[in-house]
Amino acid sequence: MTRTPVAAHVAAASLDQTVGDWVGNVRRIRAAADEARRRGARLLVLPEMCIPGYSLGDRLVMRGTEDRSWAALRELLPASEGLVLAAGLPVRRRDALYDVVAVLADGRLVALVPKENLATGDVQYENRWFSGWPRGQVEDRATDLGTVPFGSVVLEADGLGRFGFEVCEDGWKGVRPGSSYALAGAHVVANPSASWFTIGKHRIRRQLVRQISREDHVVYLYTSLLGCDATRLVFDGSVFVAHDGDILAEGRRFLFTEEMELVDRVVDLAALERVRTEEGSWRQQVDALERGDLGPVPPVVSVAGDFRTSSAPTPAAPYWLPPAVETDPSLTWVAQSGLVRRPPAERDLPHLELELALALALREYTRKSRIPGYTVALSGGRDSAMCALLVARALHYDRPDLDGEALRAHVGDHLATVWLGTENSTAGTQAAARAFAKEIGARHVEADVQPAFSTTRAIAEQLIGRTLTWDDPSADLPLQNLQARVRAPIVWTVANVLGFVLLSTSNKSEAAVGYATMDGDTAGGLAPLADVPKSLVQLWVAWAADFHELRSLDAILTIPPSAELRPHDRSQTDEADLMAYDVLDQLLFHFVQLGQEPLELFRALWPQVRDRYAGEPRAFAKDIRRFVNMFCAAQWKRDRLAISFRVAAFDLDPKTGFRFPAVQEAFTEELKELDTFVDGLGGQRSVVS
Repeated sequence: MTRTPVAAHVAAASLDQTVGDWVGNVRRIRAAADEARRRGARLLVLPEMCIPGYSLGDRLVMRGTEDRSWAALRELLPASEGLVLAAGLPVRRRDALYDVVAVLADGRLVALVPKENLATGDVQYENRWFSGWPRGQVEDRATDLGTVPFGSVVLEADGLGRFGFEVCEDGWKGVRPGSSYALAGAHVVANPSASWFTIGKHRIRRQLVRQISREDHVVYLYTSLLGCDATRLVFDGSVFVAHDGDILAEGRRFLFTEEMELVDRVVDLAALERVRTEEGSWRQQVDALERGDLGPVPPVVSVAGDFRTSSAPTPAAPYWLPPAVETDPSLTWVAQSGLVRRPPAERDLPHLELELALALALREYTRKSRIPGYTVALSGGRDSAMCALLVARALHYDRPDLDGEALRAHVGDHLATVWLGTENSTAGTQAAARAFAKEIGARHVEADVQPAFSTTRAIAEQLIGRTLTWDDPSADLPLQNLQARVRAPIVWTVANVLGFVLLSTSNKSEAAVGYATMDGDTAGGLAPLADVPKSLVQLWVAWAADFHELRSLDAILTIPPSAELRPHDRSQTDEADLMAYDVLDQLLFHFVQLGQEPLELFRALWPQVRDRYAGEPRAFAKDIRRFVNMFCAAQWKRDRLAISFRVAAFDLDPKTGFRFPAVQEAFTEELKELDTFVDGLGGQRSVVS
């Protein structure tokens, strides 16, 4: 056995790859290898499936994807000169596909390490395409690049010692392959991932990386993709180097102007060897592995070449100093770049994360689809203002060299906002939309579409043989929808003439209950707010008004949310049509994410909302009934919504998220149970247990 080196120089990089961009993906991998070599690193870990792109979907079953991925791997052999380079691709074995890390070293393929635990559930469906590798199995695989081990192996190289790979989901499981590698002598464990963004997930990743490195006494290299490689999922580009519980290096996330983020460190392997030697429980676990109690002992594969470093690790901080305060260094670049008006405080980070994720998603979609700009139907309300501001922020992040009038001109070149009013629109929303568009620099146009509404209404009346009036309850909803639908072809035309993508402004709460007009306000090719609940929209817009010092948003925030589709004397607000948005959003979370039926919804939420309903349980039960019926009836609408981006803990996209029957009995018996329970409460107004 080769003696563990005192130190090793390791690196990990996130990459902004695109599905099927064979030339561009190879170019970015080569650039990462060149940069790692320039810094003196001897091991470079790249993200999961970085050769073809991760979000391939059914493109994976096309034989060309596998063949082109392997051809790209062959092209990358020279990029591993003086390096051990790990890059991901699909590999076929006995007509089954595996998600594999290919390990290259000094111009040779030395091992293929397949993923054991497939990410399946939620938005992930890896077992639709891949097979999971049996734990501990290893076999020889003959390839045109030589015969190499295929399976759960530990590698050993001069200057790096022993190291192993677990792929993305492997690191999130209680029984991890990396632990076996560590007990078999690996001091470095790498996790190439394609971990998509949700609000707050990065903090969990940081805790995971720190904990794994401490428990296994290893250097843990973690990296993920950056950007959107095929829409819907946003990759924030997390990258870490951790050492026995300490984060030594953490990369920047949400990069707009760079395609790669690489971090490297000279790590102290001798310190890991010492702590393992001193720890009795470590020796017990090694003995258990050798007895076979913990599964097969991973074989060690020797990698020829010299990967030693002459650099020494950075000394640890003096032991008497208190530990550093936990921060999020991955976002410090935002303040340092001058792209925001003040350094983000801790309270700003969730809102800033949301802004960066959606702005990056919008930018990635248009850049990779070669679309020059965006069109937003700007109503003067919060939803459309958030969409337009996200675009403006994306354009700013993409051109940090611009400010003032130059930035406003850049925004105007790529963002068109359109206000389309009827006799039911108010001067307040028109003025608010105009002022906001001016402040952010959008190219803004306005038109009165009342004549188009009146003409279309007259044609419809002629066809059905009767007059449609607001006094007729059966005509109320059709007249509202007609206004929204009259606007859609006009704003679509503006977008088409400009060659821009039209953004749908519907939010998650409205999508949940179908409070949106199909072929009206749902019109668009992208729906950036489809995973953002209305309660969060309201919080984010208020935050943005303060954080970005946008005074025009103040007027928008003072106007109660309203579709403005009824006459002025029939005062209309969204919450009067539905219910309080914060109640709706809690019902949505408990119904979808927690899987609670109507009576469970009441029991879980009544203590929180009791005062809101003046202690009257029947009123809350009525809103539960309304929510459940509307949610079940709206599935067909959700099936038709534009492409959206996942940013929250759960989403309603039926293609990747919550799948719900379009035809079903809408919880009739369950709602009867709720009514019976509430009726049994009688005059009781105490907390329901």
